[in-house]
Amino acid sequence: MRQLMKTAMIAASLVALCASPAMAKKQGIQDIDFSQITCGDFVADLQTASAEDVGVIFMWLDGYLSGVSGDTTLRWDGMQDFGTNLVDLCKKKPRMKVLDASEEVGIE
Repeated sequence: MRQLMKTAMIAASLVALCASPAMAKKQGIQDIDFSQITCGDFVADLQTASAEDVGVIFMWLDGYLSGVSGDTTLRWDGMQDFGTNLVDLCKKKPRMKVLDASEEVGIE
């Protein structure tokens, strides 16, 4: 059952990742410059974002961290902790840049 749920999550994430660029273009959504986003803005935006958008954002952050660290393994089990820890840190340090907070928290 757990494997089936994990497979369903992966499939949903892939659909969201593929559909997001087309939907963003159609809806006139702006590109995101993560280097400029503060933790405060990040937390505020997460509160109004859809589950699909949140998934895409955390997948992007995981990819960014993988590029920085050279780690090429996607660890699904660590994503929940990463998200929780990142939001907790961002709530404590709203002026911190979200990429700096992401690197500080890291993904186990």
